[in-house]
Amino acid sequence: MAIKDILVFLSDGETNEAREQTAIGMALQHNARLTGVALTSIKPRHAPNEGASANARMGDRLARQLVEAFAERAAGAGANASTMIIKGDGATGALKFAHYARNVDLVILAQPNPSYATYAQMQELAQVVLLHSGRPVFFMPYIGVKRIPYRNALIAWDGTPAASRAVHDAIPLLRDAENTVILVVESRKQREFKQDVLVEGLQDHLRQHEIDAGIQRINPGGNSVPSIILNQISENNVDLLVMGGYGTPTLKQKIFGTVSQILLSSMTVPVVMSH
Repeated sequence: MAIKDILVFLSDGETNEAREQTAIGMALQHNARLTGVALTSIKPRHAPNEGASANARMGDRLARQLVEAFAERAAGAGANASTMIIKGDGATGALKFAHYARNVDLVILAQPNPSYATYAQMQELAQVVLLHSGRPVFFMPYIGVKRIPYRNALIAWDGTPAASRAVHDAIPLLRDAENTVILVVESRKQREFKQDVLVEGLQDHLRQHEIDAGIQRINPGGNSVPSIILNQISENNVDLLVMGGYGTPTLKQKIFGTVSQILLSSMTVPVVMSH
């Protein structure tokens, strides 16, 4: 189990450089191949809407600029990197991105920024890639990152298949962390139905992968699960969150479950999600 192929999304957002540097750092650390991808459907974030034809020209020009700058930065760092430009409208480009992502080990995307005109398009890209790629997605927060490489990882564990998939996809990243904690929010539903999330089993399994993780159980009381997770991130200086992503291809508005949707919109640290 290793990361040997990474796909990173390129944009003109304020955190694009941090996202590129994170991807380059991961590629060098894991001796992985890195591909920078730009979509022609995404025009410059401050550009006015001038109609389909003009928007397409701006998107195409921006995509070329992004891949050229990325290639220069990656080469300067000594990374094994290539670039790709995906053409097509928003929906087509997102699906193409997801299809290409099926043949890599990790996808690095930007958290959608609600202050950008591209917010809805970035939400769609995140949803489509998470749902249709079958690969783990590393979301970078739009507020920036506290520390790369990260030191303290938090696993939001509820015993579901989605959470299990996310943890196992993230094992190479968890090995890089200095400390890992498995957080179990003991919901009323779990207690009522006496559901066993087998957290000790997960802890033991991670030891087989040389990851010595602690366990923290929290009774939520009147607090929501997202608020508990966000509080744990803040109080324990967490700089990487691993959790499952939930969705259904027939209900686009509910592509993420409530917890993952709230955390994706309010995340303050990188989040690894799998579906």
